Formats: sequence, structure tokens, C-alpha cells
Amino acid sequence: MYQYIIFDMDGTIVDSKPGIFNSIRHVLEKMNIKDPGDDVLEDFLGPPLQDSFKKWFDLEEDSVQQAVALYREYYSEKGIFECSLYPGIGNLLTDLKEAGVSLAIASSKPDKFVRQILEKFEIENFFSVVSGASMDGSKVTKGSVLKEAYDKLRKADGYKCRPSNTLMVGDRKFDITSGNEMGLATGAVTYGYGSIKELEECGPGHFFDTPADIYAAATGLKPYMRHSNKPAIIKTVTVLSPLFIYWVIELAVYNLALTAVVHFLNPPAEKLADIKVILNALAAISVWPFLSYCLVRDCPADISDMVTKRKKALLKKDWPLILAYSLALSFGLNIIFTFMGVVNASERYTEVASLQYAASYPVGVVVYGILIPFTEELLFRGIIHNRLRRFFPGALVIPLCALLFGCYHGNPVQMIYAFLMGLALSLIYDYYGHLAAPVLMHMSANLLIYSLTRAAGFAVSPPALLTALVTLICAAMISAFYGGRLIKKERRK
Repeated sequence: MYQYIIFDMDGTIVDSKPGIFNSIRHVLEKMNIKDPGDDVLEDFLGPPLQDSFKKWFDLEEDSVQQAVALYREYYSEKGIFECSLYPGIGNLLTDLKEAGVSLAIASSKPDKFVRQILEKFEIENFFSVVSGASMDGSKVTKGSVLKEAYDKLRKADGYKCRPSNTLMVGDRKFDITSGNEMGLATGAVTYGYGSIKELEECGPGHFFDTPADIYAAATGLKPYMRHSNKPAIIKTVTVLSPLFIYWVIELAVYNLALTAVVHFLNPPAEKLADIKVILNALAAISVWPFLSYCLVRDCPADISDMVTKRKKALLKKDWPLILAYSLALSFGLNIIFTFMGVVNASERYTEVASLQYAASYPVGVVVYGILIPFTEELLFRGIIHNRLRRFFPGALVIPLCALLFGCYHGNPVQMIYAFLMGLALSLIYDYYGHLAAPVLMHMSANLLIYSLTRAAGFAVSPPALLTALVTLICAAMISAFYGGRLIKKERRK
């Protein structure tokens, strides 16, 4: 736990990228320098301006000073106000002050600008110390402003502030390296401007994915502990009410639509199977507005565009792995279930399968391979998984969500299968932090199994069993990979 926290500003408290980029482009236009693009401009986020202008544009000292002057000319009038407070920062500052934590700012931005931004967002009163760079260039490095902030904190609090109870929080290597050199505890926010690789290389003591993680490190209270006093009935209703409402809407729409179709159209028996499947799809789609409403409230939006870019890049790179995981696990489990005879032993499962396979193949693929998996992921991973996070530690959320997912399917065969698949779906959702991952896995598994079982089913033979064992071993190895990465992620917090 930490009694004192020194925050960096840009990329940690505020997203100042739009104002910084516009200010740099103002300089480039005035000095007739070609715009190198966002990738280069992102390197200006964090280090002193002089260093970045010198590094990227090979300017002489006089030209560097001219560039800095032009930058500040635009920034002081417009750029300073082209920024926004990161989501959750206001609540974090309030909670930290209520917990008795003393706060300070140490920024490479000029002191005058730092104070203007704090006043803009009405958060200046949270900080007992504010230290920024000097306009004359005598104090510009992160190390110098950090030392000044630390010294002021110590003096303001009767020298109770020590390196062991002081945490430096920033988003770039300059913040972490300077904190480490002073012997302070250091924490890197992953939603800021520094890459994960950059932050890992400078060795922070903590990684913070959200402002709530900073509060947890400072106070020792995990987010779910803040709801520990709520009655069990409140927690239960909070988690299960979306599932109950989903059932009510889906059943009402399906039964009303089926009654209307039979009464007014009186379709022939050979067409009724397709109609029932289509009505299943209609019932699922009818729940989307309710699920969307819950999703906005319960599924946390990415705290910054940097986080979104990283998630998309990781998903783009890993989609073959997700696909392989899905196919290996679903294929292996279905062969094992068939070999053990549990599939034919369940009358309820046989009824469900008969209904699904009675529909034409194109209709079945769209409904059971695309629409139903998408809807179920909105409900279970997007809503229920995130509601469970409010009340339980991460290690329990995955099995609890999988258990509810299994029970939802209603017959012994699907319950066991859905529970095991649910473990994998929740695992990759936690790892990627994006619904696209479990949606891709769920759809591909359903499409594979629906197509195979409809065509010929699974053979009961030693070669088939050997194939199942090989695919399940592959799935177990992929599970271990994702599980290991999640454990590592939690430990570094």
C-alpha cells in the first residue's frame, strides 16, 4: 500500500494527444517540414519537446528553440484545451483522497500549462503538489520535475514521505526510469502512450490497465472487495436478472410468433421445421436491444484509443490461434461424448438435435452457426461475465460464468459440453478483453459441429478416439498458454 502517489499528466491523467499533435503540425507547417505521420508524432508524447524535435527532424539548436516557441504559441492558445480526462480518473482521485492518500503531479509539460489543465477539469484541489517544467529550459527532464515533486511532498507532510511508501505512476519509460532511479515504487499505466514492450523493458513494479488498478495498489482493496458487504441476494439478482429477462423476452416472442404463424398461415408440416428455426432466430434478435442496453452499462469501454489499437492488433495476429483452439476443443469433446455414449442417452438432447437438423442446412447455419452464438456471447461474456467481476475475484469469474452458461443449455449433454466450452470462451475473453474473440470461437465451433453432425455424425472407433485425444491435447496446450498469460498479467499488477 502507498500513502503518496506522484502522477505523470499526459497519457496518465489526461489524453492530450489531439492538442499535442495539432501543435506539432502547426510547427511543421510554419517551418516547411513534411508531416511524418502519427507514428512519428506519437514519440513526442512524454519526452521533452527539445529532445523530440532534435531526434526526428535533425534541427540545429536555434531551430529547436524556434520549433519549441512555435509549438507553445499554438498550444497556449488552442492545443492546451484539445484534451480530455481519461474515463475513471475523476472517481480514482476522489477515492484516493477519501482513503487519505496524498497526491502530486510531476509533468514535463510547463508548470503553467499543467495548472491550466487541472483547472479546466476542476481537479486541481486533489493535488497538494504540482511540479512542471520551466519555460526557460532550466528544468525540463522528467527526473528533475519528479525530484522537485517528491521533495515538496516530503516537506509538506513533515518528511513522512519516503521512497518505500511513494508510488510514481506514468505511461512512458521516462516516468518509470526516473522513479526507479530515485528508489520510488513505480507503476506503468497500459492505456497511455508507451508501448507494452517499452514499459516492460524499464521494469515498473506494477502495471495498471485501468484507474481502478491504481486504487487497488494504493489501498490493497481489489475492486470486488468494495462490494463485499452487499447481501448475497442483491449480488444474485444483479448477476442473474439479465438472463431471466432474456428468457422472458425470447420465449414470449417465439411463442407469440409461432401461434400467429400457425393460426393465420397454417403452413404445411414440411415447412414448419424451417419456420420454427427462423422464429428462434427472430426471438434471439428481438432481445438485442435489451442486451445492447445492458452491454453499454456492464461491458467497460476501452479507456483510450491506444488500448483499442493494441486489442485489434492482437486479435488480428491471433485469430488463427483462436480458430484452432475452437475447432480442436469442440471436435475432440464431441468425439469423446459420442464414444462414451452420452449423446444418445439423453432424450432431451435428441429432441433439441432433431429440431435443429429438421431445418434446411442454410437456415440452420445462419441461425445456429451465427445468430445464436453471437446473441449468447452478448449475454454471457458481455454482460454476465462483467457483472460477476463486480463481486468475485478473477479466478472465480471464469468457472462461475461457465457454470451458468452450462446450466442455461438445459440438458445433461449440452450442460457438460457448454460448461467446458464456456471455460475456454471466458478464458479468451479475459485474455483479449474484446467480445470478438469469444464470438469468433463460439461461431466457428457451432458451424463445425453443426455441419459435421448433420452430415454424418462422429464415428465410434479407435482411430476416432485417438484423433479426439490428439485434438484435446492441443486444446489443453492452448488453454495452458492463455491461462499462463492471464496469471502473468495478474501477478504484474
